Amino acid sequence: MKASLLQTHLLSALSRVGRVISSRAQLPILQNFLLVAKENNFTITGTNTETSIMSQSSAKIEKEGGVCIPAKLLVDFITSLPEGVVELSEKEGSLVIISNGFEAAIPCVSKEEFPPLPKNDKTKGAEIPKEKFLRALEEVLFAAATDEGRPILTGVKIQKVEKETLFVATDGYRLSLKRVDLAMEEKLDITIPARTLIEVVHIGLGEEGNKNITLKTIDDSQLGFFLGETEIYTRILDGEYPNFEKILPKKYTTKIILDKEKFLQAVKSTSIFARDNANIIKFIIADGELTISANTPQVGQNKVTLEAEVDGEGGEIAFNSRFVLDFLSHFPEEKLQFEMTGSLNPGAFKSITDDSYLHIIMPVRTTS
Repeated sequence: MKASLLQTHLLSALSRVGRVISSRAQLPILQNFLLVAKENNFTITGTNTETSIMSQSSAKIEKEGGVCIPAKLLVDFITSLPEGVVELSEKEGSLVIISNGFEAAIPCVSKEEFPPLPKNDKTKGAEIPKEKFLRALEEVLFAAATDEGRPILTGVKIQKVEKETLFVATDGYRLSLKRVDLAMEEKLDITIPARTLIEVVHIGLGEEGNKNITLKTIDDSQLGFFLGETEIYTRILDGEYPNFEKILPKKYTTKIILDKEKFLQAVKSTSIFARDNANIIKFIIADGELTISANTPQVGQNKVTLEAEVDGEGGEIAFNSRFVLDFLSHFPEEKLQFEMTGSLNPGAFKSITDDSYLHIIMPVRTTS
């Protein structure tokens, strides 16, 4: 193998692909990049067996071939180089890197040891608007589970229902739902690992020039995302996603409209006093006001009262403050609507201008 390309292009591709490579991977080969020089492209691939990322860069290829090389060492060295042309060649079991007077030789491993990648059969996939797709993911991803107790909940369910595409994520304590018209003709009902979709969002936001993302099922268990010069492959999660429709609130007895920034500041302040009490904060709604309070005997107590547009009866409900803060950090609008029906039913957070988004949080039972 012998290839030459710009340091900036090489480092950009390494940074994208390196996000799925862990230095603590149990299989040593998974701590490596797969580098392949073929025709006029230099391809860098990384995988953690759940997610694989492949990124191409234009390069001058003098000799085709491929090697596996330790990811962290390669990134650290390429980062240290000045801008300019980088030459990479395989010699006697090492990858030799030369650029602007800098030279290094890193022992490499045969590319045959790298795990096999999903085969892209080049058939046309579903073209979907990138901006809408990424925005929908950003609004739901944070609600997915991070522990493996129920693997299906570590994913985001994406389902085509008539003209709309539903994006759903839940960890059993909260749920985010976004409905989007992606003008997609293909049927779709899959659950994709949230960890993969975080990478799709990260790469998609940094990738310019393409207005669409191509989404394609490789087989019954694999899915591919195609964003410009980058391909992301992931397994589709097995199992039946919970019937989320049955827990969506159908009515409310109390509705309030709040200024988001004032609400966020109040929750942040109150949550300081809830840290040693399972992060429990209480909402009390009455007479055009929302009072948010926390009381931990060993720490102290705190309350903040906000003006609010109240529709319906007053009431009390308690939440985990961390869940409320997570929602607010991903909610882009200046005002929001909160709905509840008693202290034991889920509370619903909505936009006042866009009914395509819903976030619900399960309440916490309190003794007082």
